[in-house]
Amino acid sequence: MINSLTVLTGPNSAALRDAVHGLRPHWTPRGPEPAAFFTLGAPSYLDLAPDPESDVYQKRADSSRPLLRESFGWLYTRLADVLGEHLGAPVHYPEHLALPGFHVWLSAAVFTKPIAPLHFDLQYRAFSWPPGSDLKRQISFTLAIRLPAAGGGLNLWEVSHEQFLRAREKGWIESVADLRRFHALRYVPYTVGRMVIHSGHALHQVAPSARVEPGDERLTLQGHGVWCDGRWLLYW
Repeated sequence: MINSLTVLTGPNSAALRDAVHGLRPHWTPRGPEPAAFFTLGAPSYLDLAPDPESDVYQKRADSSRPLLRESFGWLYTRLADVLGEHLGAPVHYPEHLALPGFHVWLSAAVFTKPIAPLHFDLQYRAFSWPPGSDLKRQISFTLAIRLPAAGGGLNLWEVSHEQFLRAREKGWIESVADLRRFHALRYVPYTVGRMVIHSGHALHQVAPSARVEPGDERLTLQGHGVWCDGRWLLYW
């Protein structure tokens, strides 16, 4: 199930975009130079999941947390209020995990073909969760702060990781990409100021934009949540 919730007004989104750009010295470049795709914060899918024994994630999570809280404390409060009301349970930011952070695609990184990886959000497996956690109850969310002129969104296929594993075991498919032959694509458009929430368990992909114009940018706040003993634990 996909839900979309209003989090920011237009002026709030513009001010947030300026604040993120004001912290550009703290962005982490991703990919070859000259970099045009960056993160602000510590995404577990990049800094932990590929190598759970590495300390890169924890160091980046710990170093970025004070900066993000100081710069965007109002945003995390707003996010917790909106999500808490929607989910009907309190929201908590564990101190040992990275705060939800930012993806920044400058114009050179905005793509017009479906080249982003198809994936399930499984990075929660790289963590040890406290008693009372239910790893079958998780959420992933994206808050659009700025989008290319041609728009942006999410490609989603209603097929779970468990279904993928069963199909591969039976020899029906060889890779995640093969699932597209058997399941219909659903495009979920993003709107600046609105947050899209889904389970993370369905196959999905960052959708391409129809075209790229000078000055285009795709800026989003990203995060995940796991249910634990009556509340949601948010992280990135």
